[in-house]
Amino acid sequence: MAPKRPTPSTPSAAKKRKVLSLAQKMEMIESVEGGLGWTEAAKKFGLHEASVRTIYKTRDKIRQKQVDQKKINMDGVAIREKARNLYEHLAQQEPTSSTSAPATFIASRG
Repeated sequence: MAPKRPTPSTPSAAKKRKVLSLAQKMEMIESVEGGLGWTEAAKKFGLHEASVRTIYKTRDKIRQKQVDQKKINMDGVAIREKARNLYEHLAQQEPTSSTSAPATFIASRG
């Protein structure tokens, strides 16, 4: 049998996993879409080229996460007001017949 390999006297430091924020991922996607190559983007963000490609490949999910983070809470008053505005807009586009009176719209509370 061959002798075992000697172990180095200094242990090698394992590379830490780098986690990018959503904003950094969006910036990376925009830079790649803007014409920056895979290698240049990887160097810019300090990642491996395959990581940049994976992030770019999942750009639709990342964009959806960004939209989900920007949720805007709407109360009932705002929803009813939007419904009234939509009704008025559609009523203006719809030709009315002269025989029937236009129906009044009531935005319900639930």
